[in-house]
Amino acid sequence: MIDKLMIYEIKGIEKDLLEEGNIPMLTIYLGDQEGMEEIISMEESLMYERQLQKGSKVVIGPDGNLFPLSMAENLGMLDEEQEIPGICLQQQGNWQAEWMENYMDALEEMDDLLKPQ
Repeated sequence: MIDKLMIYEIKGIEKDLLEEGNIPMLTIYLGDQEGMEEIISMEESLMYERQLQKGSKVVIGPDGNLFPLSMAENLGMLDEEQEIPGICLQQQGNWQAEWMENYMDALEEMDDLLKPQ
């Protein structure tokens, strides 16, 4: 796990001029709660894949690319005690276990319905 990461909000996105044969890139303008600003460049396809847009809350990962908070938490990048406005990491991190428990309950109910009475 990485030490506490700075959480940013995407403030603006600009499409870079594309030279022939190059990968489409974007320039992303970030800001945090303390007014710090950061500018990074990232592949357009990766931004689309991660469903990032203006207003998204993100962290900068070890590879220099942006990760939405939910993905960063699921990958173990965030400290469990790290406060994130509007997101409870403990609840968010348990969604897989909760889903599996509900799935197993549904299977048991189906099994009970299919047993000869």
